[in-house]
Amino acid sequence: MKLSLEYSRYCDAHAKLRPAPLPVEQVCRTLLTDFTAHSLEEQAQVDLADRTDSKFLLPLVGLPRFIKYLTDEYTLLEAAGVRVFTYENTYFDTPEWAMYMDHHNGKLSRYKCRLRRYRETDLSYLEIKQKNNLGRTVKNRVPWQEDTKLYPKWDLGSGTGSQVMGPSLYVNYRRLSFWNCKTNERLTVDFDINYRRPDQERGVRLSNVFIAELKREGNVFGSSFVRAAKQHGFNPQPISKYCLGVCLTDTGELKTNNFKPMIRRLSKVQAMETAIGAAIQ
Repeated sequence: MKLSLEYSRYCDAHAKLRPAPLPVEQVCRTLLTDFTAHSLEEQAQVDLADRTDSKFLLPLVGLPRFIKYLTDEYTLLEAAGVRVFTYENTYFDTPEWAMYMDHHNGKLSRYKCRLRRYRETDLSYLEIKQKNNLGRTVKNRVPWQEDTKLYPKWDLGSGTGSQVMGPSLYVNYRRLSFWNCKTNERLTVDFDINYRRPDQERGVRLSNVFIAELKREGNVFGSSFVRAAKQHGFNPQPISKYCLGVCLTDTGELKTNNFKPMIRRLSKVQAMETAIGAAIQ
């Protein structure tokens, strides 16, 4: 694997992509003060590099109610006095979009490669995520460094060989990171998700949905959160923020047929926004 890295360019692109906060964020900030905090050091002790994931796509209007439900069982990540974090992900792919196409074509063992920057703490990592044929997610990462020769040589398969992988998509969102120490599970909540391709001027903003992802070593259905979500009519959904962003920014050059169910689910949840908002007021 060879990467074309222009770190300062990616930082500038994300700074321009991040819009003004959504009104719901201020509502949530007040609710987040009720949580006991845990630190980055404490969170790092929860090794979930090899894990099972379960994702839920929900209307953003329900986020405050969702947060209230978590207060008793989960703690919330806090670093440098911050509890809501900005994630700046720059994804890489081959000129033929090998990473995306492997997912689209249903390849069981597939990879994603990204440079992730935590804006508030100004920490950056190069990450490789593999979804193996057992349905588990294995993540490897190293701190970003100026000298790319220090990066380990990861075999990504997919016929990447000696091709130079360049930036394919900017994915920028706000995240809350919860931890249930009793069940050793992490729950992340991503909202205000913004996409833009490096070769496009305009981006796409998802301002009315959020994605909750449960990460744990064992079966996710042992989680009280998953049980509660299902009781309220929300089931785990296969969703990839990367593939979703590629589809939403596509201009017709890529195959998207196998992701149409994911796009339909997104449209359905977006359509629920007004109805749920009226019901919980």
